Amino acid sequence: MTWYSSDSLASRLFSGDPVAILVAFVVAVSLPLLLHLFLYRASARKPTTPLFALLGTSGAGKTSLLTLLQRRSEPSEETPKPSDTRTTQVSSTVQLLLPSSVPLGSNRYRSRNDTSVIEASKYTTPYLLSDTPGHGKLRVNSALTALNDPNLKGVIFIVDSAALESGSSILRDTAAYLHDVLLHLQGRKKGKSKAKQGNMPFIIAANKQDLFTALPAGSVKERLQTEIENVRHSKSRGVANMQGGSATEEEEDMLGGTGEERFTFKMLEDEEYGINIEVVGGSVRGEEAGKGVGRWEEWIGSCL
Repeated sequence: MTWYSSDSLASRLFSGDPVAILVAFVVAVSLPLLLHLFLYRASARKPTTPLFALLGTSGAGKTSLLTLLQRRSEPSEETPKPSDTRTTQVSSTVQLLLPSSVPLGSNRYRSRNDTSVIEASKYTTPYLLSDTPGHGKLRVNSALTALNDPNLKGVIFIVDSAALESGSSILRDTAAYLHDVLLHLQGRKKGKSKAKQGNMPFIIAANKQDLFTALPAGSVKERLQTEIENVRHSKSRGVANMQGGSATEEEEDMLGGTGEERFTFKMLEDEEYGINIEVVGGSVRGEEAGKGVGRWEEWIGSCL
């Protein structure tokens, strides 16, 4: 049947056939309605609150930081104070408010005269902070659960900067835990875990800068890098003794790959791993040496 036949579909559409007119009318009316409904539902979806994971070993000050930020989020005339450090048994997630004075990273490229930026600076920004146990027997499963959350915007790894003496058990434990966390994020970026996402902001919060024995942020960074290199060396010898492992599997099990160069945090910043690590000093209790928690809140704001 040719296209110019009287019984062809094209001839019926242009001949004023009632059925063809009805079909055209239904399509013309229903298509915009369906498109409007889809767009309305997409825009009406409830926005997700960004999540930050709070990790670290026992005694570093995770719970004290969480309670301080929680009290700062509550309107009160009294100056908020942190709680005493205690061992966390289970993970807990709390909604907090970022002060309006902290600039947001999403506004960094906007003009200061932008009315939307001026208006947004009058309001606090909500976010979630997930506190995880720091004890060696409790922290693994809790940390992995927090790191696999699809709403994760950044990781805060808090360390006791006054207890990282060379060769100490606290330094070894902190570096080993930090190594495992970074290795998991490395596998997450490379698609080894279910939650494959983009680059992950990561801050090492050098706490207790108000103490006289505290190391500055630069020294904390150097000692952690050196100790993580020792952990990598020990694990590389273990992997080398295993039989049947391919080169690809060996590289995925090594933090920063299997290169010969000495480990630094900068190795994880490339596109392959996408872990942007900063070491920032601060103090939950002191307001002078580490400017309190202001620097850490500024980092949180840069991730939003």
